[in-house]
Parts: sequence; C-alpha cells; structure tokens
Amino acid sequence: DIEDAILCQRKGIQLMPDGHPDKPLHLGYLGGTILSRFKAYGNMIDIEEATSSLLKAVELAPHSHTEKPVLILNLGSALKSRFQRLGSQNDIQEAILTLRQAVALTPDGHIDKPSRLSHLASALRTRFLQFRNSSDIEDAISSLRKAVGAAPDGQRDKPSLLSNLANALRSRFDFFGDLIDAEDAIASLRKAVALTPEGHPDIPQLFSNIGGALADRFKKTSTQSDIEDAVSSLREAVETLPDGHPEKVTLLLNLGNSLKLRLERFSDFEDIQDALLAISRAATSQTGPPRTRFNAAVSWARILKNSFPSTSPLLAFGHAIDLLPRIAWIGLSIVDQHSLLADVGDLAREAVATAIQENDYKRAVEWAEQGRSIVWQNLLGLRTPVDDLRREHPELANRLNSISQQLEVSPFQTDYLTQIPTMPLTDVAQKYSLLAIQRETVIDEIRSIPGLETFMRAKTFDELAPAASEGSVVILNDHESRCDAIVIRPDEAKGGSVSVINIPLKGFTSSVSAKLQHDLRSLLRLARVRARDTRKSNRDYSDGRKKTELVDILRELWIKVAQPVVDGLEYKGQGDELPRIWWSATGSFSFLPIHAAGMYGMEGSESCVSDYAISSYAPTLTAILDQPQRGTSTEFRILTVAQPATPYAKPIPMTETEVKLIKQYTKDLDVLNLSSEHATVKAVLEGMKTSNWIHLACHGEQNVKEPMKSGFLLHDRILELSMIVHTTLPTTDFAFLSACQTAVGDEKIADESVHLAAGMLLAGCRGVIATMWSIEDEDAPTVTEEVYSRILKDGVPNRKAAARALQEGVARLKKSGASFLSWVPYIHIGR
Repeated sequence: DIEDAILCQRKGIQLMPDGHPDKPLHLGYLGGTILSRFKAYGNMIDIEEATSSLLKAVELAPHSHTEKPVLILNLGSALKSRFQRLGSQNDIQEAILTLRQAVALTPDGHIDKPSRLSHLASALRTRFLQFRNSSDIEDAISSLRKAVGAAPDGQRDKPSLLSNLANALRSRFDFFGDLIDAEDAIASLRKAVALTPEGHPDIPQLFSNIGGALADRFKKTSTQSDIEDAVSSLREAVETLPDGHPEKVTLLLNLGNSLKLRLERFSDFEDIQDALLAISRAATSQTGPPRTRFNAAVSWARILKNSFPSTSPLLAFGHAIDLLPRIAWIGLSIVDQHSLLADVGDLAREAVATAIQENDYKRAVEWAEQGRSIVWQNLLGLRTPVDDLRREHPELANRLNSISQQLEVSPFQTDYLTQIPTMPLTDVAQKYSLLAIQRETVIDEIRSIPGLETFMRAKTFDELAPAASEGSVVILNDHESRCDAIVIRPDEAKGGSVSVINIPLKGFTSSVSAKLQHDLRSLLRLARVRARDTRKSNRDYSDGRKKTELVDILRELWIKVAQPVVDGLEYKGQGDELPRIWWSATGSFSFLPIHAAGMYGMEGSESCVSDYAISSYAPTLTAILDQPQRGTSTEFRILTVAQPATPYAKPIPMTETEVKLIKQYTKDLDVLNLSSEHATVKAVLEGMKTSNWIHLACHGEQNVKEPMKSGFLLHDRILELSMIVHTTLPTTDFAFLSACQTAVGDEKIADESVHLAAGMLLAGCRGVIATMWSIEDEDAPTVTEEVYSRILKDGVPNRKAAARALQEGVARLKKSGASFLSWVPYIHIGR
C-alpha cells in the first residue's frame, strides 16, 4: 500500500505545474509518506528523499499558507530521524530550529500546540542524550510542561504528553540524580494511566514505564517498596499484553532486569528463577525486535553461567548467535549493518569460549563461523541462492522479502509522542505471530527446492570441515575468560576426514592481546608507515628501540600463540614441502601478524612460523571452502594496473617495473594493462569483471572513520571498498593488491573483516595477496617477481601456489636486508 501511495503521489506532483497553490501540500504529503517508509524499513535513500521533498515544500509554501506549520513540523521530524541514523550534529541543530519555528507559528490555544511542543521537546531530549548539554533537557522539560498544561484532561493525546514528560524527567534524574525528578516522573505516569481508558493499547507500555521509573528511584534510595512496586507494575504490563505482540519481549526483558535488581539487594533465590523465566521467554519469542531478543538471550546465558553452574548456557547462547544476522538485517545499508554490530562482537567470542569450556569443539567452530563477517555472509547469502531464487521463483522471493520487511516494522511507525494504535492489542499480536509463521513456512518451501536446501541456514561443522582439506585451520578465539586455538586438521588415519582439537593458549589473555595490538599500532604510527613511498629513509627505524619493540611483539606472539599451535600440530619444520596453515583470527588477534611470529635475533636458536608452515589467513571458513579454479590457459586474462604518478598522491615509480616483471612470465596469456591516465575507476572495474587475475600496483588507504570508503587511489578518483563489494567478478580467481593497508580492518568491528582484501574475496576472488600496513615502493618488485615466477611457472596459472610463492618472496626480501617493517606486512588471504 505504501509503495502504491508513493507512486501515486509522485505522478500527481509531476502533473502539477510549478506555482500551483497545492504543490507545497502534495510535496509535503509525499515527504511524509516516504518518511513513514524510512521509519518502517530504514532505507537511507528514503530519509534523503523525504527531507528533500519536505524542504522544497516548506520553501514553496508562502508564509500565509495554512499548512505551513505542519510542513515545517514534518521537516523537523525528518531532520531528527536523519540525525538518529547518521549522527550529524548539523541535522539535530536544524531539526530543533525548524521545530521551534513550527511552535512559534502555532498560536496559543490551537489544538495542535501541545503536540508540536512535544515534538520540539523530543528533539531537545535527543540532543541531550547525545551531547549531554544540560540546557537541552531543561528546555525539553519546560516545553513538555507547557504542552501538558495546555492540553485538557479529556484530550486524546494527554496521556502521551504526560508519558513523554516522565521520560524527560527520568533522563534528567539519570544525569543529575535529583529525587524530585524521579518522583515527578512517577506521578506523571500514574496520572497518564488514570486518564487512559481501561483496555487501551497504551496501558501495558505505561505500566512498564512506571516500573522503570520506580526501579530508577530504587537504585538511588534502596527503598524496598519501590522495587516491589516496580516488579508489580512490570508484571501487570507483561500480563496485559498478549503473547505474540512484538513489544512483549521488551516488557519481559524489563521485568527480568528488575527481578535481577531486587535479587542483588535482597538475595531471594525465587527472584532469579522468575528472572530466568521472563528473560528466556523474551529470548525465545518468535516476534519482537531482534536486538531485544538478542539482549535477552545474552542475559539468559549469563544468568545460567553465574547462578546455575549445573545448567549449560549453550542453548541460550545458541539463540543469541542465531539472531546476529537478524540484527544486521540485509535490508539495511552495509554501513548501518556494521554500526549495529559494533557492540555485539564480543558475544560470539564468549559463546565460543563457553562451548570450548564444555568440550563442545564442533559447536565452537560453528559459532565462530556464525559470529564473524556477518555482513559479508549476509551479502554472500543474497548473492547466489537469492539471485537464483529471484530468477527461478520470483513469487517466493517477493513473498519472503515482503514478510521480512513487515516483521521489522514496529506496530507504531511514529514517535511515541504521537502513537495512535490502529488495532487492538490482540489483533496486533495475532498479526505478528502469523507473519512469523508465514516467514518460516516460506523458508521451508524454498528449502524444498533442489539446490536451495541450505537457504538462510548456518553451515554445520560437517559442511565447514572441507576448509581443512589441504591443511590445518586455526581459529584464534579471543575472550576475557580464556584464549584458545581451535584447530581443524586433516586426519589421514581416517581416510581424508578431519578432526578438531583445542589448544588452550594458557599464557595468553585478552588483555595481553589488546596490549600487543596497541603497541603495534603505536609503533606503526611512529614509524610513519601510512602510505607506499619511494623514500626508504622514512621507513627505516630511527633508533634500535623501535626494532626491538617489533621483535618483542613477534617473540611474544611466538611463545604464547604460534609455538603452542606448532607443537600441538607436531610440525617438524623439515623437508621442502611445508604444510599449509590457515589462521582465522577474532578480536585483537585480527590485527596481529601471527604469520610472522618468531624468535628473532637469537643466534643459533632463531625460530619462526615460516620455518614450520606456509601461512594464509581466512576471514571465515566459508571463504576457503574449495572450489574449482576458474578459466583455462587458453582463455586466461590478467589485469595489471599501475599508478606511478597519481595526480593527487605521491609518485611511486616502481609500480611500472612491477607490471613489466609480470609480463615476463605471462608468455601467451592475455594481459590487459591499465596504467597512469588509462587506469580510471570505470576502466579498472570493467577490466576486473573480465579478468581471471588482478594485479593492482598503486596507492591504497584505509579510511579509519568510514571503512567502507577505504580504497585504491586510481587516476581519476578512489575505487572504494563500497564499490568493490557490490561488484560481482564472475571469472576472477586471484588478486595481488600491491598497495598499502589492504588488509587493515576496523577496530570497532574487529570480527567483520572490513578491508579491501576481504572485499575482493566477497566480489569473487578465491585468493588474495594483501598488506597489513604500508610497503616500500622499491621492495614491491622483488616480492612481485618471486610470486609470479612461481604462480606462472612455464606460463601456466596456478593460483593455489600463491601462498607458498609469497613466503619465498618475503624470504628473498629478508635476505636482502629489508627491515621487519618492510617484509612483515605481506600476507596471503583465502585459498
């Protein structure tokens, strides 16, 4: 319906000439409708278009237009919504200025004056919660008091105004701790309940808010009657709301948290049992916001761990892990998905650590896979089976998409201050319960189609095990409770099957991992390894202390991480054919050079990882599940890109030498070379789509503030990660990213592998050579030549030889006297 409404409104506006007196009003209707769609589905394109339409409507409407205050009000609401999504301070400033104008244009005594004051107060409170300026919460409360005073008790939205006043008072109480605010909040909420008819859909939420306010006051006063009344109010809220209503999970979680609070003060074991029941009900609900259900599942697991040691928390952790992809809903932009995952990554590592503690190693492997690179796996899941589904069964694809979108929508699409329920609570509950059942039914129907049996289903251990078909896979789990190396290894004694073992990293802790990451980051900053450069002196150690620091980091990684794994795998370090090992890191491990760990500078007793194995990295096990190599020598194409003098960056002349060296080994293979002004973003993307191998010799950068804007500096502009991940490379098998910082992730979401190398894997590459930090311009040709002389031996492409070839290239660089900073950053990722 909303799609049809927007389509009709667009057509109406197109038929209306500029200057038509009704055009501002219709632009306002369109903006308001698109804003509603944004609040329902969260598509950033919608909030931009809504804001643009409303701004144009306000500009076209003369000052005397009767609807101008409404248009201004809706523009303010759109700006506030955009701030809540993007966090731009300018948006919330403009929203407040706009809403003040709407209030000023509304005469005292107007029926809409209270609600417009409340809109203004909502924006002021939003800004207060973000920036903690006390004048904002004072102005918000002042505006809400005026709104409440201007609305007679019989006015329909009076209870909502009182509730919003209570929320503002609670915010000020939380900030200043003045008990008068808590008492006023409770009084306002009780009056709101008194003014709300029995059976009204707002009653459960009002009771929940009273319970929350009483719990707030209890935390300050420890008055037992407050927590008793809080629990009583929250129980009433839960009992009033029917099962299946999407808001019930929030009320259950609030009740559970209040029961836990009462337990902490009065130690009544019955409270923890009741809390466990309420929170587990919230976690296992089929309806309700995924994030709330996730929080409930985490709380459930931790209650079991702390208070019920004889009961396994694995079931609870399983519910939390299964909800991770729903938190980063595929309908949102990649940036929004990452922001939602920023504070949940530790949960997966905690769950893995718990599974290890219970000796359930296969489950630990499955959860480690589910908990990493969630956004990437969402995209991969959409790229193949969903594409097939849309092509072969469009009706099923459309049904699933429609149901999923409806489930993500709150039963109220506007701010709480203007919520007007459109159906009874029981009808809402039935609607969402039916949607949840329909979603599962559609997914089951899809899974009955040949080829789609595993649609939207996490991989089992048996499905992941082939990742270790050519060598051991080591999952490094980093959690404050314990650090471990879970190893999946080929078991020749069992006819090619695999086994899984755990190697506890007893001398290593999460705090040690974080410290090593911090020390390495500081060292790299001081050494100025930020961009590929021709001036070697800039990269040399200015004193022996920096070299010692890096050697110390690599030594500690060897003693506490790599050596226990090497010993556990019984690697001997003998023979020409060293075994393969894939490091799959989590947490702070993701930023540490495990492949280079070793005892250096110890005459006669040096030892390092490369003495025992050929190292690669794997962002996920799925990324290294083997697939047939693409293409043949007769149809093979290599794309080489060189940027010796990018107009907006420093010259790196040796990039041309690199591509010439590659040409020496290609023999009769087709080579597409794009250099200098020919290497534009458009040309390179087109070349990538038709090439089997890609070699990019140019500047690269990791954008710390906006990781999806990291990219390769080409002649005309930056080829950003955001472009790469939305590109499908149907024939690409391998990429050599001879640029800087191509495997540097985002520390806020360490387990998401938000870097250029992972983007190339997502686009279709099976293997990638990348860099953890900046490389020397004059060193790159040495490594390049060694790699291509081996992977193009006799002119025959062999992508699977890349890891071994890179290790030989790095060894050659080390023998030439290159510094640690020069050779350590080179890594191989993928198969």
